[in-house]
Amino acid sequence: MKQFSDLSEFLDQAWSLLTRGVVDAKFASRNPTFSTISEEGFPTMRTVVLRRADRMSNCLEIHTDLKTNKVFSLKKSNFAGLHFWIPKAKFQIRASVIVDILTGSEVEADWSRIPMQSRMSYGSVPRPGAEIKGPFDYKKIPQQDCFAILRCNIKELDLLYLGDIHQRAVYKIGEPLVSVWVAP
Repeated sequence: MKQFSDLSEFLDQAWSLLTRGVVDAKFASRNPTFSTISEEGFPTMRTVVLRRADRMSNCLEIHTDLKTNKVFSLKKSNFAGLHFWIPKAKFQIRASVIVDILTGSEVEADWSRIPMQSRMSYGSVPRPGAEIKGPFDYKKIPQQDCFAILRCNIKELDLLYLGDIHQRAVYKIGEPLVSVWVAP
């Protein structure tokens, strides 16, 4: 039975799971749920791909098409959430984030590393989410000017371990880091 004895060990486990999701395409933390608030005020969730997890800067990154509804939502309010569930580790990570939308010259180096077949995800006519007459009435046209990186600056992490004895902690990112155990 795994138990975590201190808050720093618990946080280390979370970052280890996040980092593994970046490098291992089959690992559960690779595909978190990303949540924004729609223009109508409703929570909107979608599965995304975690592309970077940087503990030093407390930041997570995902890639997106600049013309998606999530980007429109983020332009109204750049507050968002990421939810990770890693079943084998019995670990849940919830990240409350403030999102910066990076485009243009800021993302050129990243665009150059994206395989040609994957670039099809960034450029669609009509734009993603637009109504179409039939299921195949769209074209995928890779365009760098449609490629964006969502840099998710973590403001709070809520960690939950569902082992034999449940454990939960909240970490408020700032100077200083504030961390507390909370009831699961």
